Amino acid sequence: MGVQVAGLMIITLAIMVLTLMSQVAVTSELETTSAATQTIDSTGERARTNMEFVDSSAAVGELTVELKNTGFTTIFDFSQMDFIVEYLDSLDNDVITSLTYTTGALGNNEWTKTSISPDGFQPNAWDPSESVVLDAKLSPTQKAGTIAAITVSTPSGVSAISSFGADGFFWFIDAPDISLTTTGSWQDIDLSANVPTGTTGAVVEIINTGTFDTQSGLVRGKEDTRDYMSNVLFEEIEGRTNGRPGLSWVPPV
Repeated sequence: MGVQVAGLMIITLAIMVLTLMSQVAVTSELETTSAATQTIDSTGERARTNMEFVDSSAAVGELTVELKNTGFTTIFDFSQMDFIVEYLDSLDNDVITSLTYTTGALGNNEWTKTSISPDGFQPNAWDPSESVVLDAKLSPTQKAGTIAAITVSTPSGVSAISSFGADGFFWFIDAPDISLTTTGSWQDIDLSANVPTGTTGAVVEIINTGTFDTQSGLVRGKEDTRDYMSNVLFEEIEGRTNGRPGLSWVPPV
């Protein structure tokens, strides 16, 4: 009888061990599956997320940027975004600062969401095709005449990088193509769709994309009526070169 009882106890113990091992295996599999699902979801969100800079302007110690949501995801929590600036201060020190998000009055090295446009679908959320304006306050201030870098990242880790000047210049990452199809005469170019409201001028670069032949070209202001092209040799641009020496500062039409 003692042997039989012992045998029953051993069998019961074996069943309990097998059951416990089975539970551990199931739990481990569920955790692995959950982690894999989270990774897929995170990767998918990054692939659907994108943004681009529309505008940036700087004053002494202040910075305003505008970005457009060009992806397919909505950003709800701005506190999870990163806003990083890199610039030279007045003493030529390289300053790299990750600004702190705030919903109140701006303090030094803080940034805030100022507005979303058009913001009609989900109020206060940055939906696809909407633009957001971010304001920041920098300390120490940027050295005059220098160019600084801005990096803005979404909660999923997608980043957009741009630059700004201490004197209010905005440099496009990829400059808009405003090429003309008409040659041999002066033509108006409307820049209103390419530059922010209130812009007082634009830097235009002329590029000869041909592989041969020398071309002539020039940009002049809207109210400038002088015929610079009366001399066909003026502003010659060789094939596959650009007209960087002839960069022009012209007011938008």
